Amino acid sequence: MGVPSHLTLLSIDDDMAAGDKGSLLAGFATFLQLICGGGGGGEDYQLPIDHNHPDHKADILMYGDMVEAAYKAFAGDDDEKEVHYYGGGGYLYLATTNLYATIDAVPAPLEAALPVLRGVDNPYWFGYVAAAWRGGYWDVVVPWRGSVNVADWSMNIQFPLVPFKPYTSKDKGIGCGAAAAAAAGEVEKGFHKVYASKDKAGKGQRGELSAQEQVVEEVRRLVGHFRREDPGVGVRVTMAGHSLGGALALMAAHDVAAALADDDVPVRAVTFGAPRVGDGAFRDALIKGRHVDVVSLVVKQDLVPRLPPGHRYVQVTEKVVELVVDDAAVAMSLSASHSLEQYLHLFRRLCDDDGQAFAAPHDGGEVAPEKKNKWPEMEEEADGYKRLPLSELDKLITK
Repeated sequence: MGVPSHLTLLSIDDDMAAGDKGSLLAGFATFLQLICGGGGGGEDYQLPIDHNHPDHKADILMYGDMVEAAYKAFAGDDDEKEVHYYGGGGYLYLATTNLYATIDAVPAPLEAALPVLRGVDNPYWFGYVAAAWRGGYWDVVVPWRGSVNVADWSMNIQFPLVPFKPYTSKDKGIGCGAAAAAAAGEVEKGFHKVYASKDKAGKGQRGELSAQEQVVEEVRRLVGHFRREDPGVGVRVTMAGHSLGGALALMAAHDVAAALADDDVPVRAVTFGAPRVGDGAFRDALIKGRHVDVVSLVVKQDLVPRLPPGHRYVQVTEKVVELVVDDAAVAMSLSASHSLEQYLHLFRRLCDDDGQAFAAPHDGGEVAPEKKNKWPEMEEEADGYKRLPLSELDKLITK
């Protein structure tokens, strides 16, 4: 595979970016989308995944950049995070909603005794859902950020295993029986609390839905829309995340795959430095039961993929891409060897060694599209969350 035929940069709405440096619009200023020529769409495109195909490797880099941008956006601590990608070759990724996860780290009695802790347990912005037309199929991507603050890290060390509770909705006919739920296995308590907890106290500015509910319902909304508008056209869903975000991506992949079981939609997960989220039963439920294709990138010197400790925890994946740090200083640094930046650098170099010359990360700046688009705004709905109206999505994402 030679040099990618399309190297395209994010376009930012100038008016929005100028006054909102903390938003995803600013975070994506350095986003580099890599679309390799050949095999990328059309009638011959096959939705089943070939891990050795150049397009799949280019996608992994793209997903990593999308997760990296989520980190940058969260660092700005801005309440309004809306992102729009302008891709080359006619590809446009557009965010349709933001995802919030509730941190439930402080026991109620302790919170009552120490008022200073009352600001810890809140819904935090953790990612977004984006969709694009990829020249032959619809692509839905859900990037999740990892741990950033003390509240996040407090959830990483709640090591006991607890039953994974799959998403259910009686009103919408989603769910499984008691036997299937029991077969879903167990996951780390802290990860599951981030994924499934609700803001019942209403302390945050958002609604009370868990991240679990938000992601499943938004992906279902998009897939249902694409199926109605384009019967018979393929749809693909990918969860991506780094560190804690990788754990969230795996749990979400299980629930989304279950919710789409009757829609013939392939679901996959790509993780970077993800911890061992659960036990062997959860791994089997995800990969064998829900047929989710999982690829895990692991740096050999990174300790996080070996955590949490305990013989019952396993790597929840079917394919591991091992990356090796050859810089002694980086290898000795726990934070450097675990950083997403290091993961993407090593994977890009691995692809180059395989004869796939991917471009180096962009050093900043902005390349404006030939025609400036007026991006639509998400609209707040009755449940307290903002979503992009499907009519606006149709206007911008055209075949």
